[in-house]
Amino acid sequence: MRNKTKKIINKLWIAAVVVGYLSCANLSFADFVQESDRPDRSWLAQFRDAQRIKVTGSLQDAINQCPGNQSCELLIDQLELESTVFLNRSKTRITGTSNNRIRWQPTANTSGFYIQIESNVSNIIIDNLNIDGDAIMRKPDVFGIGAYGESIRNVLISNNRISNLSGEKNAHGIAIYGTGRTEQEAIRHIIIEKNTLSALKTGSSEAIAINGNVRNWEISKNKIADVTNIAIDAIGGEGTSPTTMGSNNRVLPGSLDAARLGFIEHNRISYVSTKDNPAYNNTETWAAAIYIDGGRSILIRNNQLSQAPWGIEVGAENCVGTAYIQVIDNNSSQMVYGDLLLGGYAKKDYRTHDDINCDPKRSVDAEEGHGYVSRVVTANNNLDSKPVLNDRQESQFIANTVLQHRVEKSTITSPFIQLAH
Repeated sequence: MRNKTKKIINKLWIAAVVVGYLSCANLSFADFVQESDRPDRSWLAQFRDAQRIKVTGSLQDAINQCPGNQSCELLIDQLELESTVFLNRSKTRITGTSNNRIRWQPTANTSGFYIQIESNVSNIIIDNLNIDGDAIMRKPDVFGIGAYGESIRNVLISNNRISNLSGEKNAHGIAIYGTGRTEQEAIRHIIIEKNTLSALKTGSSEAIAINGNVRNWEISKNKIADVTNIAIDAIGGEGTSPTTMGSNNRVLPGSLDAARLGFIEHNRISYVSTKDNPAYNNTETWAAAIYIDGGRSILIRNNQLSQAPWGIEVGAENCVGTAYIQVIDNNSSQMVYGDLLLGGYAKKDYRTHDDINCDPKRSVDAEEGHGYVSRVVTANNNLDSKPVLNDRQESQFIANTVLQHRVEKSTITSPFIQLAH
């Protein structure tokens, strides 16, 4: 897990207002995400005849009662967990009944996932659960629902309500971590939709995250509010998937260590702030409602965003290139600094400066932000944030669209501000 601390850039660093387009007319759309890249849903039909089992003891015991290789649905009412439930059976649906509630046992001194999907598992539905963290600080981490590993296929996480999670270092509501080394080992066909996440003290993490070797995914129609860091994050280059060796024995993020072929659509996000987050010294950072950090081939469309430091950021913290990102038809308002932020935030780039440490397992925050952002298209966004004066008649607002370093071969709607190089 990486600490995404980013120092606020002094407004005196702004060079000029640019009116027009940062444009590359020869953009090839072959590598932008296509409708055919959406996750498969045909497998969902197999659960129509699933055997139903009511959970009366532990969830793990109920999983063990599922018959052979048949589809199985587990019905949960009230459940207190002693530890993480490791879901290592395929063709399994976990459904919450009305008024269900899932909690850690009050005496449980535990951390990690509530429910974690394991490697080599496929065809999983987790639906209609009420996960309540009781606002108890878990050390070091706490995650609601997710997957960690390789070769995981066909997952639907829907209609869940996750609230009051608090992690000393990290807390995700929903997280998918792809650790696979090859394309065949990628996690794929992931659907995260119609969930409600609220009152999350996320530490250095995010409410919903796709991280590493994960492809063909959707994050759609979710409601996220009152979180203390980024709401939705598509991540690459953090070393979740194995690293590779470049020239001069330089360790670099692996080429498949990237959330890709994804859709972030129709989400409603509000009240994002790090002011009450000890991981950021309880100060306002540049956390965005939606953040693409090292991901590629992603469509961000028709999201409703309000009251965060930034609406959408497309950046590259690690030694990677974020590319083929479409930002279309989004509404952003009441942001602290601006609506759309693009580019790497460090002045030096990793390609021409071999002295930069690119090993994601060994680098520190001060050595990050050296990546590239390319082939970004923005269109038809309603960027409506405006300066708001504080008690000293000052505003932290910079501009609706701000470009940092190394934004290349992109078509960006005017006007925007280019930060000094």
